[in-house]
Amino acid sequence: MAHTDVAHTDMAQAPAAGGWSARAWRPSLWQVAWLALLLAVVASFFPLRFTATTTIAFDVGAQPPAMAARGVAQVLASRELAYKAVDRLGSDDRARLAGGFGIRLPGARADAEERPEPVRAAWRLLDDLNVTTINGGRGLRLTLSAPTPSLALRAADAYVAAFLALDAETRAAADEPATLPTLRHGESAHVAFLPDPPRPLALALLLAAAVTLLLAQRNAAAEPEVEGPLTGTDLPLELKGSHRIAWLGGPDGGLEIEPAVARLAAQMARSGTSSLVILTSDDLPEASAACAVALARRLSDEARVALVALDGASENLATLVADPWSPGMSELLFGVAGFGETIHRDAHSRAHVIPPGRDARGGPAVIGAERLALVLESLKRTYDYVVVAAPSLSGANGGERLSALDPLVVCLSADTAPSTAAVESFDALAEQRFARVVMLCLALPPAENEGAEDEGRPLPTIDVVASRSLHRETSMRYAGAA
Repeated sequence: MAHTDVAHTDMAQAPAAGGWSARAWRPSLWQVAWLALLLAVVASFFPLRFTATTTIAFDVGAQPPAMAARGVAQVLASRELAYKAVDRLGSDDRARLAGGFGIRLPGARADAEERPEPVRAAWRLLDDLNVTTINGGRGLRLTLSAPTPSLALRAADAYVAAFLALDAETRAAADEPATLPTLRHGESAHVAFLPDPPRPLALALLLAAAVTLLLAQRNAAAEPEVEGPLTGTDLPLELKGSHRIAWLGGPDGGLEIEPAVARLAAQMARSGTSSLVILTSDDLPEASAACAVALARRLSDEARVALVALDGASENLATLVADPWSPGMSELLFGVAGFGETIHRDAHSRAHVIPPGRDARGGPAVIGAERLALVLESLKRTYDYVVVAAPSLSGANGGERLSALDPLVVCLSADTAPSTAAVESFDALAEQRFARVVMLCLALPPAENEGAEDEGRPLPTIDVVASRSLHRETSMRYAGAA
């Protein structure tokens, strides 16, 4: 059979095997959100602030009057003392403080931006100065912030030195002995070499954002509730949650292949949303393959259809093309053949066929091929419908990559199977996050001989009967068309 001349841009741009672009990392929405939150946390530390701490103590054994501690605290927090402390700093330190922390002073101090450099530096120190009593009123603790640890230490020492000088000057100028106890420098100034944490309001906002993002991601990743079993004729039936499932069967429990395929094709043509269809079964692999072939041929009457044969162990799929050595999915997945070499014309319809290939793998192992999702995505962009005859998806590695393509999965089960078999099959598909599923109940023919000529031979299995039924259906249809 001659190969088909298929040259489409999307397929030509498909990367070769082992190409890094097929596996290039793309951040998810959640990763971007967490990265943005992390950047917000880092930004909340800027401009950097380092806080130095020092103490002033009363040089007495007993506790001084409470009025004395309050009076000293008022002097320490005064603007005049801030000016004296700034005068003790070098010009570089004053310039650094006057430049501030990258933000303007709030409120009434905003007009300091137009004042001279010493005034701006003093007001900047006052904006972050904090004075508290310690040791039951026997001393006072000073804390103030600066853009660097060393500058914070020098500013704290300058503040204490300015206050003690002012205290000594006041005592020397007084005509009477001072009633205020003598003060001295307490602990030496010390500073943490890590920047101050963000303000309480910023911390609260960041914590609220982290909790909200964590809850949203948890809710998005929660397993959807499985609904069913349901009955009805239309598919898919929309249920609550993210899954849509339909249970397709006949009035007596199961459907023959011909009416089942007809209902599937009619619904797909009417909805126009199922461009990728995967047919699979846990117990009826040959019947599933037969349904896939029949569906592709029926849809090809009015649309461009590609039939992808994945299961290399299926007899129905092995005979799709006349040459058993023709390249197919096996060669395409491993990059030893291109699309133009692997796509063939179906002898019984207008559909294009990609056979299993020379070195085809049977069973669920083929689902784990890394290039499979990329190949199917390229075919979706070229054909109106892509029908995939797949082996069992239950427990197959790589199922989640296929579910990301949002296919319609048609899972076949026998009407003679236990009622729990179909539910177990659906559970396996739901675990792999397939959101649109049709559970097709297939009617098994009665176990009897087809005629006298069959006497003495074993009864045909459902797979053989399904293949015969499909062959009769397609032969009659195309004979009538001819």
